[in-house]
Amino acid sequence: MALFSRRKKSADDAVTDPAETADVDSLDESANDGASESANDHAPTEEAPSIGISVQAFRGVGAQAGPEVSLSESEPAAASPTTPAAPAAAPTGAPVPPVERRLPLASPTPPEQTETVAGMKDNVLLREALTEIEKGATNEQLLGVLRQALQGHLYIRVNGDARAQISEGKPLSVAVVRDGERQFMLGFSSAGAVRDSVQLEKDPTATSAVAQPVTSVFQQVVSGDFAGLIVDNASAPHRVVFPTELLQKTLEQADVDMTVKSLIAAPRQQDSAVKVGEALASTRMWVAVNDGAGTGQVGIAEAQTPDGKRFLQLFSHPLEVIALGRGDRPLPFEPLQLAKLLSSHTDMAGVIIDPAGPTMIVERDALSAVLILAIDLDD
Repeated sequence: MALFSRRKKSADDAVTDPAETADVDSLDESANDGASESANDHAPTEEAPSIGISVQAFRGVGAQAGPEVSLSESEPAAASPTTPAAPAAAPTGAPVPPVERRLPLASPTPPEQTETVAGMKDNVLLREALTEIEKGATNEQLLGVLRQALQGHLYIRVNGDARAQISEGKPLSVAVVRDGERQFMLGFSSAGAVRDSVQLEKDPTATSAVAQPVTSVFQQVVSGDFAGLIVDNASAPHRVVFPTELLQKTLEQADVDMTVKSLIAAPRQQDSAVKVGEALASTRMWVAVNDGAGTGQVGIAEAQTPDGKRFLQLFSHPLEVIALGRGDRPLPFEPLQLAKLLSSHTDMAGVIIDPAGPTMIVERDALSAVLILAIDLDD
């Protein structure tokens, strides 16, 4: 969690100088979980953007039940082990869209972490996805931004000194944009985006920024009297508006701690694959299923490397399945199901997680925590 405050009165002044950045990691994060129900108004400097995305874009997301599926019914496609974002393996007969997709695909490896304001880390994946957004963006592109927003944190603007409000046990007085009867909470991909937002104010007052887990921010929007969330409001056209209903749907299907997503988005360490394997033993994931273009044969998507190794495709959220644009349906996959599948398919070399990127190959020897589940079941 990080904080900076703007105490200067001139609208021409910068929000903060890097030297003024304060690190408040020692503060009690539990005091930072809620936003004030009576958030202070923040008059928009231009007309509030219209919402260009609907829950209908979540086609089939979150199905809690589905047909019995088996790997034997799916036909793997070739894929490079070094670029697993490429394998769009689909069940037999599934059509593969020929259109090149700029969004929401991302590099297989996580981006380098940056700080547009010293001491305050950016949500780089979200920031980069927003640079691709222009006026008239499609639902698929906007969902791609939402997918990347789920990795890491968002900054929220607070009217006044957030440090003081937290220390006094007060709910944070978050800044909002009003559009008629509707009000929108503001979220930011970086401290630099917060600075740009404050600089638009005609009469700026003391303003601070707090980094919170993205699921916490979404929960504040859903539980509060908000019509939605505006991300990087001063960065038009590279900004997005997500309606509350969409955020609620996203949260319903999400791991609140974003355990696997966070590990995959973080810089790679020698034990990264092992940590992900351990997380898979206790975290619900998703698989992509397809009915084989109406043939009635339902299979789970997998990938095959040029040397013949087979990998199951796993997804940390249904949005990751939609991101590939293959028309597959996300199906929840519990740790025990994964354990049973790997045990019954001994030729399965491991799993590929979130092929749309950032992604990670976790080979079988790093999945011992998962395989133990199947052994315990047999006992």
